[in-house]
Amino acid sequence: MDKAGCGCNHRWVTTRLLPPWLIALLFFGTTLLSRIPTFFQSVLDWDESLYFLMAQQWRHGHLPYTTIWDNKPIGIYAIFAASQAVFGDRVAAIRLAMVLCVSVLAFAMSRITRALTGDEAAGLLAGGALILCSLSNDGLSSNTELFMACCTALAVWVTLTSERAFLVGLLLGAAFMIKYVSVFETPAIFFLFLFRHRRPAAGVSMILGAALPLAFAALLYAAHGRLGLWWAYSIASNFRRVDAPFTAQAFAYALHTELLRWGTMYLAGLALLILAAVRRRGTDLFLAAWLIGGAVGVVVAKSFYDHYFLQVLPVLCVILGVLFARLGQTVWLRVGFVVVALALPAWAAKTSVAYILAPDIPAEIGAALKAEPGSLYVFDSQPIIYALADKTPPTRFVLPSELIGRSLPRVAGDDPVAEVGRILAGAPTFIVRRSAPETNPAIINPEVYAEMNAAIAAHYHLWRRYPGVLVFQRN
Repeated sequence: MDKAGCGCNHRWVTTRLLPPWLIALLFFGTTLLSRIPTFFQSVLDWDESLYFLMAQQWRHGHLPYTTIWDNKPIGIYAIFAASQAVFGDRVAAIRLAMVLCVSVLAFAMSRITRALTGDEAAGLLAGGALILCSLSNDGLSSNTELFMACCTALAVWVTLTSERAFLVGLLLGAAFMIKYVSVFETPAIFFLFLFRHRRPAAGVSMILGAALPLAFAALLYAAHGRLGLWWAYSIASNFRRVDAPFTAQAFAYALHTELLRWGTMYLAGLALLILAAVRRRGTDLFLAAWLIGGAVGVVVAKSFYDHYFLQVLPVLCVILGVLFARLGQTVWLRVGFVVVALALPAWAAKTSVAYILAPDIPAEIGAALKAEPGSLYVFDSQPIIYALADKTPPTRFVLPSELIGRSLPRVAGDDPVAEVGRILAGAPTFIVRRSAPETNPAIINPEVYAEMNAAIAAHYHLWRRYPGVLVFQRN
């Protein structure tokens, strides 16, 4: 790989149309406008509610994992805690954090693409595609993947435009501490920096920078005497998580939905992989390595959840911009390329935004319970209700699937029947549950549901009914 191969290709240089600050402002404005509907929804994804509660507990003086269980690294909780501190202890805070994240990520995409092609229009396309595509595949929620991708993309940008090895490593380390699967993209960026700058000492600086966030987390828990807890929940549990079996049904569903949402983006990625294999240009080889690393991160858990695919979105957008730049300056060809490439993502974005425009039932439940004295147990409904009702969770396992499901109890290492029995023995004043829960014993634990049904029949009456949700009050 030659140094020039991953730098500016002056054959494609075009006149800069807009100053960087204005491009950044346009990306921010577009992101904000496109995500305004999310500000009126308390729940877009189960996981973000868990992160919100974890961050809330941290701000109340409880380190992550000490009062609530999860297996993610602490980076996402730090982001949520910071957003709560700045924007207020409300769900809108994490929506604003995601707006900032996507805006920065889009700007990074535009700068990376411009650095690789010298084409300002290609950079604008890459950034705009990022904003558009991030509206689907669960990208509207404030989940880990886009925050992680933001750090990874910034590391690529710094690599292409500076010699700050330690900063590149620090950004890669930050991405790792938001979601561990970022590690699969790290080698492509690490070797890109070494090839561009030809300084072996830079590798040491990058490694030191990358190790700093992880070392900080370990030292934080060691200082509080909870290093073992951190290791058990944040590290060891993930080895059990990746041991989940591969299911052809989940893979087939993901393949079908991804082709309908981002099919043309994946086609661009495939075209780049072919070009990299045939022509072996430095730019193409790097993008191929970045894409392959991201793809490994997507599939390694074998769950194929929609939001997992957000990890490869940044590199797909850069690839789209690079291919666009190579079309030359023929206007009709460029316009046709953009229309064809973004038609599916635009339809997916429209569908996704329309889907969330529904009554906010958890907010209604939370507001009603906040006015009532007593304790609360959210059995199989949305855990954000704890925050909305200003109630303390009676268990560290606030995500329902950690107690009612089949796979997560094994990852968490808990005894669901015993834990639910302990909660019920505490006589919570209110219990929130779905009106039509899942009944497939391969997905849920019938023993836990039988235990809950018996307790409600013996000690509770229906307090209020909401669409899809029942709230019971103790007699």
